[in-house]
Order: sequence, then C-alpha cells, then structure tokens
Amino acid sequence: MPAKAPSTPSFVSEQLAALGAKICARRKALKVSATALAEAAGMSRVTVHRIEQGEPSVTMGAYLNALAALGMRLL
Repeated sequence: MPAKAPSTPSFVSEQLAALGAKICARRKALKVSATALAEAAGMSRVTVHRIEQGEPSVTMGAYLNALAALGMRLL
C-alpha cells in the first residue's frame, strides 16, 4: 500500500495557488493553449492543469519547466 502523502501547510498551499494563478494568467495573456504549453514544457496537459490549480503533488521541476516555457522566472 502506498504511503500517505504528508499534509501541506496552508501557507504553502496559498503560495502554490498564487503561483499557479500567475502561470495561468501569463499563458492566457500570451494566448497559449494548455496543450501548447504542455508540449513546450515537456509535460502532459493534465500536469499543466494541476500546476495552474496549485497542486502540491506536482514536482518543483514541472513548475519551473512551465515557468520557463512562458518566459517567466521564479525568483
């Protein structure tokens, strides 16, 4: 049986949700589809959707790949 995922502190959830919203807003401002972003970032469209929702189970690398594909930086 798989291990239970650790709980995510609320401030982390809020930061991921904010980052996901920024990624989504940038994608829409550039008029890029989720599918096109997924292809550019080397991930599935479902992963892009999960990133835009701020899901903590998505790897940090996937978040960074999405940012890079949109010409954004984390810091």
